[in-house]
Amino acid sequence: MSYSAASETAGPNEPPVETEAVDRSDIVVKANQLIRGRINWTKLEHRVVAMLVAQLSQEDKTFEMQRVHISELMDMAQVSSHDIYNRAEEVCRKLLNQKVHVRTRTEGGRRVYQGYNCLSTCRYVEGSGYIEAKFNDDMKPFLLQLKRQFTMYRLQNFMRLGSQHSMRVYELIKMQEGLRHLCLSVEELREVLCCKHTYERFSDFRRHVLERARTEIRDTCDTYYTYSVERDGRTPVRVRFFIHRWDESETPTPLPRDGNEGGAGSCDRTRGDDKVGAADKIGSQRPGENAREWEMSPDGAPAAEVASPSRLLERAEDQYNLYVS
Repeated sequence: MSYSAASETAGPNEPPVETEAVDRSDIVVKANQLIRGRINWTKLEHRVVAMLVAQLSQEDKTFEMQRVHISELMDMAQVSSHDIYNRAEEVCRKLLNQKVHVRTRTEGGRRVYQGYNCLSTCRYVEGSGYIEAKFNDDMKPFLLQLKRQFTMYRLQNFMRLGSQHSMRVYELIKMQEGLRHLCLSVEELREVLCCKHTYERFSDFRRHVLERARTEIRDTCDTYYTYSVERDGRTPVRVRFFIHRWDESETPTPLPRDGNEGGAGSCDRTRGDDKVGAADKIGSQRPGENAREWEMSPDGAPAAEVASPSRLLERAEDQYNLYVS
């Protein structure tokens, strides 16, 4: 499958309009289950894996050895520190040791936990300038031959994000971009972002994770979000993300600033037993006329949002002004 930039038609006396060429190596495609998993990598480790995933083709049936050139990684991430070369061996070691934790449910509704090694091989030769790696065969259901419940995004957007939390939040909101809304309990959000034992005060979690991610994604990516915090009394219980695109004809109005903790894109809502009406209940509000609000299903996608190869092509054309051949 190859991706090429769509040409725009110029007027008879105008020069041709050039559009940005986007090749397949700039597209990351992952199963939603993997995005909803718990992955405790540093931003450098996330960048290495994202570059490996972008090299895969959805027609591939097996994994082969791949290379990530450190100079290319530095260019895409817009970083200049050559310390990355000194850390390459450490990155290989951690990627081999760190597990990917995925939760699903059986048909009977029972929760299932499973852990995976993402890579079967990871190798760095001093002075070579590149990392060689091969995905573990257990990762095939999450990376190859995906027909439904997957997410795709541009590698260059992901690579420029400045923290591992921003990277993971970006993946989560891209997963729900078509539905324009994502609702997660504070507990689940902390688990997915590997923050269960850091930033124990919610005000710190909000400042260092949610607000930082919101700012970085807004300034770097094609998608951004506003959000609200739902409370049971004074205890934060849920975070609702409202997802927007910069190319939309109407710029959404940011949610109001909360006087105590929030940023310009956040607000708080207190939920009292006698004040919560039908429109306030989970899954009943609609964030926009053409948007639907869904609770997340255990496998990382709403049951009604079933992707297909044709849907993949439509998304590529719609999001990146591409035609796919």
